[in-house]
Amino acid sequence: MTISSPNRFRQVLEKLAAEPPGTKPAMLCYFLPEIERALASGKTWKRVWQCLAEEGLEINYKMFHRLLRRVRRKSRMAAAPSGKSLELTSPVAEKAEAAVEHDPLVNLRRAEANKPGFPWQSKWDPG
Repeated sequence: MTISSPNRFRQVLEKLAAEPPGTKPAMLCYFLPEIERALASGKTWKRVWQCLAEEGLEINYKMFHRLLRRVRRKSRMAAAPSGKSLELTSPVAEKAEAAVEHDPLVNLRRAEANKPGFPWQSKWDPG
């Protein structure tokens, strides 16, 4: 039985995704949730590294620490903050719209509004 090309490609990609990662940063990224869980339970970075090294991870502690920081930063940057969408909120959108309308006399108006004393203007002209 001949399998159509899309199904063949899908099977190959599923097989490829099931294989363990090939690079050390990819492996740390793959196991990041488990590493985070271990760190959250009170284990130190060094203890996590020792356990992984005992199981065959061939990387020194300094490189492990550096790669883990990089992977954590990358995953933090990829995720939207607190699960919110990356759309502009209304105060930010209002400021962006206000920035588009440029008022060259904004400083003068602000100074007039904040001037101390009573704002009195004479309507009588003695001339």
